[in-house]
Amino acid sequence: MPSIVEPRLSPVPTERFANGCFETMRAYGGGLFRLQDHLDRLYGSAQYLGTRVLPRRLLSRKIRDALKRSGLREAVVRIALIPQLSEPAYPHIVVCPAIRPTALAYAQGVRISVVPARKFSVGSIDPQAKYSARLGSVLAVMDAQLRRVDEALFLDTIGSVTESTASNFAIVKKGTIITPACALGLLAGITRDVVRELAERLKIPYLESPLTRHELYNADEAFLLSTLKEVLPVTTIDGRRIGNGHPGPISKKLLREFRKQVQQELGISRRSWAKR
Repeated sequence: MPSIVEPRLSPVPTERFANGCFETMRAYGGGLFRLQDHLDRLYGSAQYLGTRVLPRRLLSRKIRDALKRSGLREAVVRIALIPQLSEPAYPHIVVCPAIRPTALAYAQGVRISVVPARKFSVGSIDPQAKYSARLGSVLAVMDAQLRRVDEALFLDTIGSVTESTASNFAIVKKGTIITPACALGLLAGITRDVVRELAERLKIPYLESPLTRHELYNADEAFLLSTLKEVLPVTTIDGRRIGNGHPGPISKKLLREFRKQVQQELGISRRSWAKR
C-alpha cells in the first residue's frame, strides 16, 4: 500500500491551486536516484510559479523519512506542493511500489503515436515548471488509448516534435542521438541529462535539434526517457516500423549503461540488483 504523508492545509481559494507543482522520483534498493537533481527542478518550478516552499534540507529529510517508513526498496516517490495562504506549501508525499515497464516492453519496444493534442506554446507557459494542471496530457493519453498504442507524442504549434505525456523522446540516425532542445517546449528530464552524460562518456554523438514526423519515421532507432521508464525502446510510430522493428544497439546500450550508473551512484551490488 502507498505510504502517504497527510497534508495540513489552511483554507485556500480554488485559484491558488494553480500554483501547485510536483516531482516524481525513483528509489532503487532503498536509495533515491539523483535526489538533488529532482529537488533542483522542484524548487525551480516553485520559484517560477511563485510558490513558497519549506527549506530544502527539511523537505529532503521528509522525503527520505517517507521512503523509509514505507518499507519499500523499489519505489516511486511523488511529491506535490499545494500552496497555502500564509505558510509555505505543505508537501504531499506518496510512496508507491515501483511499477516498471515489462521485460517484454524492453525486449520488443513499444508503440507510440503523434496525437492531435498540441503542446502549449513556450511563450504561454514555460515547460521547465512541472505545474499541477495536466489537462493536455490527460487528453493526449486518451488519444493514445483510442489508437491502441502505449504512449502519446506531442507536436508543438508549428509541427515539431517535443515530448510524450510523461517522457522525453529521442531518435538515433546514422549513429547520432537526436533529441529536441528544451527551448522548443519540453521539460529538461533528469534521465535525459543522465543519457547525455552517458553518450559523452561512450563517445556517441549527441545532438539537440528540431524533429519532424518525416525524421521520426525514418529514424534507425527511437526511445523514451523518464524516471519510471529509464530508456525504453520505441519500435513503432504511427504504425510505421522504426528501423528493423526491434530495439536498436544504441538504445540497448544506453539502457544497460543507465542501470550501471544507478548501481554505481547508489552503491547497489550486482547480486542485489539481480534480485529486483
